[in-house]
Amino acid sequence: RSDIDKAVELASKAHAADYDLDGNPTILHPLAVGMMGRTDAERIVGFLHDVVEDTRYSFEELENAGFSQEVIAALRLLTHDKETPYMEYIEHICKSGNETAINVKINDLRHNLARGKEGGHMRCVEKHTEALAYIEAYLAARS
Repeated sequence: RSDIDKAVELASKAHAADYDLDGNPTILHPLAVGMMGRTDAERIVGFLHDVVEDTRYSFEELENAGFSQEVIAALRLLTHDKETPYMEYIEHICKSGNETAINVKINDLRHNLARGKEGGHMRCVEKHTEALAYIEAYLAARS
């Protein structure tokens, strides 16, 4: 099996019977983020980006499933520890220089913005707008 197949299967199992704020199956979000990826690593990380943060799965289990260190490193960056202020977490992703993590976070924010606007979750829209603007400014300053 390909790592993409493994990622979709694991994410589907991890998010089974979970629903988002609007009552949609949670798995739809990681599937959308994964599909936005331009590389296999971005797709795999996109499918798995909420697994450790939002389910009972650990990084060790993902490593044991055979995912590469590139994937695990990006997932570690993308997993938000609730003790860390959100914008500090965003800054850490940017400063890491990990292109996979940065690109997946951009895709995650874009999808969250679209569904936040659609669902009328304006506090989420504001938070994600600020984060996306930060990342875009960071990348513009870097180039």
